[in-house]
Amino acid sequence: MLARPGLATAQQQGWAPSRPVTWIVPGGPASVLDVGARLIAQKMGPVLGQQVVVENRIGAGGTIAASLAARAAPDGHTVFYGNFAVFGIAPFLFKNLPWDARRDFAPIHGIGASANIIVASPDRPWKTTQELIAWSRANPGGISFAGGVGSGQHMAAELFMTVTGVQWTFIPYANTVQALTDIAAGRVDLIFDYPLSSLPFVRDGRLRALGINAKERLSIAQEIPTLDEQGVKGAELLGWAGLYTVARTPQPAIAKLAEATRVALRDQEVISMFNTTGTILWPDVDATMLARALDEEIPRMQALIARTGIQAQ
Repeated sequence: MLARPGLATAQQQGWAPSRPVTWIVPGGPASVLDVGARLIAQKMGPVLGQQVVVENRIGAGGTIAASLAARAAPDGHTVFYGNFAVFGIAPFLFKNLPWDARRDFAPIHGIGASANIIVASPDRPWKTTQELIAWSRANPGGISFAGGVGSGQHMAAELFMTVTGVQWTFIPYANTVQALTDIAAGRVDLIFDYPLSSLPFVRDGRLRALGINAKERLSIAQEIPTLDEQGVKGAELLGWAGLYTVARTPQPAIAKLAEATRVALRDQEVISMFNTTGTILWPDVDATMLARALDEEIPRMQALIARTGIQAQ
């Protein structure tokens, strides 16, 4: 059986893109994903000898973007901003997806991970995580929390409830800024949210930070203790992301794209920008390590969704 010409060329001579590379991002323009992707893409271009062009596709928990990426030709000219929400959560909320994360995508390189901060209205009677837990146990269902259905925010709160045994009431939001505004106004009690959007509310006193669901304190918010420090074990949940391409893409193409990603993640401008978001960059997380992260995340999220009965809306 003869090898395909494109595959043979890539294997024999190495690989470089022959046209701009399209990076499909499951987030809208000016979103956290979009801003980060555009800067990384800019730094990847010189290594590849071609531009990396961001294409935004939103909707259905990122599954629309993933479906588009999965249909691309396996030639290295399309990459996808995969993350734990699209690959680890969405498949258990949306039935009959036309793709499988491990079957239809090939990992290229890790990008980074971010924890969530529990933020609440400062006028609530509980001022610490342990006070929040005690109040919750005394008033089952009496605390409301915001977030997107099946989002990292949602799953972080569900995991917290699971490990602490408390019961809260979920209030779905499509827009994080609106959720934060309503919490500051006292209409909802709290949210698990990423530092980029929540810290400005904390800094100006509109919200109180109770803890962070990571193993270590954030470099940009050393004053916020981890949940583990406060006696809450097993509530860590990082929202991680990585760069993927279509399965069956020649390995030399994947290797070149990985090289470009590594160079970009070590760029000082990229490091500075992601530091302001509280994101832990992954310049040393290669394809094998990224695949392992997904392998660990899928059963964990599947079990959590099964226990909580979360459904897409």
